[in-house]
Amino acid sequence: MARSASAPERGLTRAAARARRAALAVAAGLLCAVLGAGPGAIATSAAAPPCEAPASLGTPQRLESADVVVLFRTVPAPIEIGKHFAVEAHVCPTPPIGTAAGFMVDARMPEHRHGMNYRAHVSRRPDGIYVAEGLLFHMPGLWQLVFDVERGGRMERLMKDIDLE
Repeated sequence: MARSASAPERGLTRAAARARRAALAVAAGLLCAVLGAGPGAIATSAAAPPCEAPASLGTPQRLESADVVVLFRTVPAPIEIGKHFAVEAHVCPTPPIGTAAGFMVDARMPEHRHGMNYRAHVSRRPDGIYVAEGLLFHMPGLWQLVFDVERGGRMERLMKDIDLE
């Protein structure tokens, strides 16, 4: 199946394009860290906080930034094209600053420059697990599951690539 690519990625395999995007994201993050640290300073990334998955999540996937960890799973797993699924997530440190409105889940297709045709509804269970329902990947290809965590007046964005064939 032929896939369209942006001009700088034409001629690259999907894996090479994904590796290039990951390297650019790391470089951009390092640049932002150094520039944000002030003149002459080199910023170092603090280790992510420890985070244990509640038993109800089974063996979740892990995403982390310097101060936020998201442990999550999709229900059902694996995700099927054209079928609704949910995401269950635990955010550390617990409890995160903010309420259920401070945690959002979305998805997008970076190669196609569009997102889902549905908006997820996020709620928080009494056990602290966030549940995003109503997600649907309507076509095959590379999707990015996007987690936005509001903490202390700022938003942390963590992403997970999911390749559906």
